[in-house]
Amino acid sequence: MNPAVAHNIDLHSHTAYSDGRLSVTELLAHAQKYGVTTLAITDHDSVAAHLEIEQAGLNNQAIKVIPGLEVSCQYGNREIHVVGLNVDIHHPQLVSFVAQQQHKRRERLQLYAEKLESLGLEGIVEAVGGLTAESVTRAHLAQILVSKGYVPDNARAFKRYLGRKGRAHVKAEWPSLAETVAMITAAGGVAVIAHPGRYQLSRKQLLALMTEFADAGGQGIELSYPNADKALIRWLTEQALSLDLCASQGADFHNPEWQWVKPGHFPPLPNSVEPVWSLWQ
Repeated sequence: MNPAVAHNIDLHSHTAYSDGRLSVTELLAHAQKYGVTTLAITDHDSVAAHLEIEQAGLNNQAIKVIPGLEVSCQYGNREIHVVGLNVDIHHPQLVSFVAQQQHKRRERLQLYAEKLESLGLEGIVEAVGGLTAESVTRAHLAQILVSKGYVPDNARAFKRYLGRKGRAHVKAEWPSLAETVAMITAAGGVAVIAHPGRYQLSRKQLLALMTEFADAGGQGIELSYPNADKALIRWLTEQALSLDLCASQGADFHNPEWQWVKPGHFPPLPNSVEPVWSLWQ
């Protein structure tokens, strides 16, 4: 693994509007504590954090906030995450897309809850109905299972029930990679493949993903994030250069209790690849 170093630009983070622990103001204060001066808030299929920032005038602080979101999309039989950076949060196509995604998330979690109750796990449907996050995720459901004592931790919740091979798995129906990139581009944003090393894809499969992504108009790939494999990042850097993709970086911060993930802390970005923020500066 590459050692983490401190950076002042972090382009991947989450708030309580999706599966993060902190409110918007808490996240901004936490990021500032670690020296971050530019932060992209990229909640799952949600721009509610940016609406709050806009309405409350929170973008006049020591941290410059980049409007963004992290979109779940379908690539073959895989779920891939694409980060949209510097988007227009009021663009009609983005607003409609986000509403559809959130509806799909609610429907899917309801199906999960019903399946879990059919397996004898009581109280799940009611708990899911009480979730207040704008964009609900399986992580919320995992936390419910932990809180009710059905599993010891989130990892066991996914392995036993929620993951692709779990007893209660519900197949997602996300938009295609091309549809996702088109929406982000239409909203004036930059589409970036998130944490490419986490999809359990071979290098051949990763290259196919990157090629299809670039052909669809995608412009960047995360080359620096916590626990990124050093050899893989070297290889991804070579492919990014050949496909004219820019490099992005981010901690993918969710929770201050996760001591191994801190805002602005991840390996150095390769010098040979143009940084993605050059596209909007």
